Amino acid sequence: MDAQGRSIVLNNLQTLRAIAAYSVVIYHCLMRFVRPEDPIGMAYLDLPSGGVDLFFVISGFVMVHTTRDDETPGWFATKRIARIVPLYWIATFVVIGLVLVREWLFPTTLVTPESILASLFFVPHLDAAGHVYPILGVGWTLNYEMMFYALFAISLFLPRAFRLASILLLITLVWAIAMIAGDSVFTRFYANPIIFEFAAGCAIAYALRAPAVIAFVRATPMWPLALAGFAALVILPSLLGRDIATLFKYGIPAMFIVFAAAAQDLYRAPAATSVITRLGDASYSAYLLHPIVIAIVAQVVLLVAGEGLLAEGLILAATLVTTAVISTLSMKYFEKPTAALVRNLVRRPRQVAGH
Repeated sequence: MDAQGRSIVLNNLQTLRAIAAYSVVIYHCLMRFVRPEDPIGMAYLDLPSGGVDLFFVISGFVMVHTTRDDETPGWFATKRIARIVPLYWIATFVVIGLVLVREWLFPTTLVTPESILASLFFVPHLDAAGHVYPILGVGWTLNYEMMFYALFAISLFLPRAFRLASILLLITLVWAIAMIAGDSVFTRFYANPIIFEFAAGCAIAYALRAPAVIAFVRATPMWPLALAGFAALVILPSLLGRDIATLFKYGIPAMFIVFAAAAQDLYRAPAATSVITRLGDASYSAYLLHPIVIAIVAQVVLLVAGEGLLAEGLILAATLVTTAVISTLSMKYFEKPTAALVRNLVRRPRQVAGH
């Protein structure tokens, strides 16, 4: 327990991270053979599509939950850069290398000096197919994450009582400016209401500090709320259709799910540590590395088994297992050591200067 009597074990959230990451993996495997003209296939494709929305709501919650009241914007930014950038840059350069050697592995990836710089520094830009994807396609979500981190860092200049309001205001300003500004890749990207999912996660974290909410959580089982959220995550996409913003189809159900999971972790009974929670701990590696795994695994399976539904099933199974193994190793031997190294390199000069 922490000083407020809350559990510091967030295994339910780690479980959600694993669900989110591997939903995205399954989605990208299914995209290989589901065709837009196939309504049944597209319905199945909708099922795992909410993984990113879960990630965004969780991200907002975690930023509030793990940031100290006296944390400086500079130190917050250092921690986030140390956590996000090293693996993303490595994965980006791996894709660049694969494109240069085997371009057909990533046929829509655009590798130019401009696209490399834009990808590395989280600037939205178009790929060869006209979509707003960086060189490592899944990195589009990191463009949103970095925007959110910048706004969150700004909020740290203010007293704690004003931070949630400032985050809501800043995200609304970004969205409003993008909506009314001239048409461009940049404005279209940030006009997506999906950015409000970060604010929702922040609001959940602050709500779970309120005495009335804490009392409600301690007196009320959380599993019906989580179950309702997952049911909505399955049902709403079919009811609302593909043209409705993901904030409404996936984001709102994700908010209920994250609230229930976080409340269960903090004030009721956190889940036991398990294989799934460990996969959740390595979810960032799984998210970034799985496109590379899919590209390579698919070529091996197609070479051995040929094309067909069986081959696609083998690709899915092999991708899930390979991603789980590689991401666990990446988290243990690259992510955590690299993040610690960067934090120590930044902290050490500050300590020396203090003497």
